[in-house]
Amino acid sequence: MNLNDAKKNVALVSTRPYEQNITLFKGLANKNILLLNYPLTEIKTLENYAKFDSILGNLNNYQHIIFISTNAVHSFVRRFKNLKIKLPNHIVFSSIGPKTKEAFENEFDVCVNCPKENYDSEHLIKNKIFDDIQNKKVLIIRGTHGREALKYMLEEKGAKVDYGECYIRNYLTIEQEKLNQELKNCTNIFILISSYASAYQLECHPGQWISDYKTKFIVNHKKIELSLRNGNYGSRLDDVIVTNDLSAKSLVEIIKNN
Repeated sequence: MNLNDAKKNVALVSTRPYEQNITLFKGLANKNILLLNYPLTEIKTLENYAKFDSILGNLNNYQHIIFISTNAVHSFVRRFKNLKIKLPNHIVFSSIGPKTKEAFENEFDVCVNCPKENYDSEHLIKNKIFDDIQNKKVLIIRGTHGREALKYMLEEKGAKVDYGECYIRNYLTIEQEKLNQELKNCTNIFILISSYASAYQLECHPGQWISDYKTKFIVNHKKIELSLRNGNYGSRLDDVIVTNDLSAKSLVEIIKNN
């Protein structure tokens, strides 16, 4: 596909949270791609941080801290700096993905463990740092309504697990008529999904605007692909593109080649 000749009949519908879309779309400007901002989740601050602040004030009680997302890191850092506390030296830090690892390491002079590939809880737990966590305390920093898999796997290994929930994840719905209108002249549609929460929300209200002959999904994990294949979009097995790189440059190449 030659994007120079596309005249914006190619659309990228991003279901990521609004702030992530704005950053991404800056890198995709002037690429003859119609960029459509349709978040399926939104991130908001808690109304009351008393419980989370109390957890931060007692970080010495934990041997491991795991960050689920960059949102978890940013919320942690904001409250941490607000409380003006010190990061304990004995804690082992981990993250699900490399962007989350990078975000925390940019704030603190520490090493963060992360899977080499397949960025999910199941692969993180295979790291040797979790081989001996019997009776050790683990703190998972995350938003509300997250997956429970990591907690269960840690507890099976004998760990004592707490959640530090520091932001709210709300589910949104797509404005169907508005999106239909915006896509009416598009011959190639790509839908970007970068979280299980967004995939789940999309499955809850499959849209008639998704046409088998022109729409492709771009996802950042095999499990999201499997969710789509096993759900309402299961008949579109060849139209799910999996990539670990969701940078603007990577997305342009994906769209060109598909």
